[in-house]
Amino acid sequence: MLKQSMLLRLVLVLLLIAGGYFTYQFFNKKSHSSTIAPANIVLRGGKVFTVEERQQWAEAVAVRGDTIVYVGNAEGVEPFVGPNTKVVELNGKMVLPGFVESHIHPMLSWTTLGADLQFDDPKAMLAAVKNYANANPKDVVVRGFGWRYTAFPATGPKKEDIDKIVSDRPVMLVAIDGHSAWVNSKALEIANITAQTPDPVPGVSRFERDPKTGKPTGYVIEVAAMFQLLAALAPPNPEEMLTTLQNSLKAFSKAGITAVFDAGIIGMKEEDGFAMYQSLEKAGTLPVRVVGAHYYNNPKEDPLPIIKELRRRFNSELVSATTLKINVDGGDAQYTAAMLKPYADKPNTSGDLIIPAAIMTAVVTRAHAAGINTFSHAFGDRAARVYLDAVAAARASYPKNKTRHTASHIMYLTDSDIKRFKLLDVSAQFSAQWAMPDAANLGVAIDRLGEQVVSTEFMRIGSVAAAGGRIAFGTDWPAAGYYSTFKPLEAIQVAITREMISGRGTPKRPIMPPASERITLEQALRASTINSAYILGMEDRIGSLRVGKRADLIVLNKNLFDIPPQDISKTQILLTLMNGKETFRDNAFK
Repeated sequence: MLKQSMLLRLVLVLLLIAGGYFTYQFFNKKSHSSTIAPANIVLRGGKVFTVEERQQWAEAVAVRGDTIVYVGNAEGVEPFVGPNTKVVELNGKMVLPGFVESHIHPMLSWTTLGADLQFDDPKAMLAAVKNYANANPKDVVVRGFGWRYTAFPATGPKKEDIDKIVSDRPVMLVAIDGHSAWVNSKALEIANITAQTPDPVPGVSRFERDPKTGKPTGYVIEVAAMFQLLAALAPPNPEEMLTTLQNSLKAFSKAGITAVFDAGIIGMKEEDGFAMYQSLEKAGTLPVRVVGAHYYNNPKEDPLPIIKELRRRFNSELVSATTLKINVDGGDAQYTAAMLKPYADKPNTSGDLIIPAAIMTAVVTRAHAAGINTFSHAFGDRAARVYLDAVAAARASYPKNKTRHTASHIMYLTDSDIKRFKLLDVSAQFSAQWAMPDAANLGVAIDRLGEQVVSTEFMRIGSVAAAGGRIAFGTDWPAAGYYSTFKPLEAIQVAITREMISGRGTPKRPIMPPASERITLEQALRASTINSAYILGMEDRIGSLRVGKRADLIVLNKNLFDIPPQDISKTQILLTLMNGKETFRDNAFK
């Protein structure tokens, strides 16, 4: 009897303890929930890759206003769901930070107007021009974009080929890389470009000429000569530029892009370009964050006062001018990439620097001292070395300054310069989608530079990463090597595979050498998000999913880690949020 009584008392005590515990949990949870303001948007039940090192994966994200207020498991997000919260059931879909484009030219959207010339056959290009001209008889200038160097000899295309199909109107066709143009005789006539016309930048930007007569052939090389000619024909008007810009920005959102570095407003006054961005911001229709630059490609100019004034004038929430863009050299197709060795098919040149080394070092040092970030177009291995030398001098002169510097493109790098990216804290910005075994890389590039240089130095993303350097991605759209794209998923796929993704490849070499330069998916995602955010100076606000950061994120229909790398570019973006606002939603995604 005594034993039964003691057992009964023990049971009662345990019941009281359990009841108290569950009562406490109930009221504590209720009290805790009541102190949490509901989120505007909750995404739950997904595969959330945060790009944060401490918490790489989660199941849910909550957004209040423009800020992330929760990242964690599905159960923990429930207190953030209120009566007016928009709940997105992910059902296993992937969530990523919004893509950050660290090298692009949105203001050059207008250059892509006209005939699409991305063909391997000149006949197909000319047919496209003819069809476009016939369909647009009122166009003052017949335009086109995307002709490939692979279709022409080293001396470039000829005006006579266009004259046969359009002779009564000027024709200006921009090359796939944006560094050259192909024009007809009427265009040269209107612009008064003759055998006596001096080249804008001798040795760098020029009008290709017939070696016998000295007359221009219709092949116009580099930006200075292109815009001299364009100014005489029909510069783009602001209304046209605004319309094409808006269309491109919408397409960026559809591709999952939430922030961009405009690496050069060309073809209009820079202040007008920034003002155009800010007009969209004020209207509430700017779907991306924009960080921009002063484009410096004239060694006679002092760029520091210009960028300082732009920084003073443009510094709003979504639009800012922060960076000095230095155009160090050109590209290999035109023999304007600055190389350490002479060109294989033109041994009397190794390419010239647009900004001489001494001037560049002085400018970079002054910018570094003033806290103005620099960003260089450095295509050739010598251009990369000269820019790294300039940064080294700047850091030696002002070692305490934390100014940021970025080398972009760096298509060719030698072993001795690989480790300098970490040593000098220089970001390595690659247009990774160019690393394909296409006819430009394994045709034109090898013709110009030789097999040895291309097969050992070409786009060494993996080596820079392995040496501890910061790698970041930006497509340089609309410029390209073989085909033009601004889609980050395509760049990510090529960075992982170095295989063809579009156009005609080289069957005998399915992987672009060096194959060892391929990187992992995680590395490619970091290059497309947090590392690019660093270049924009915004890694504390965007680039990863963490409580307190801005709500820039995207939803994909598949987990990229669960599919073959070759299918990454086929993955669909279903939803894009920038600053907590929906900038794109696939109609099928509810």
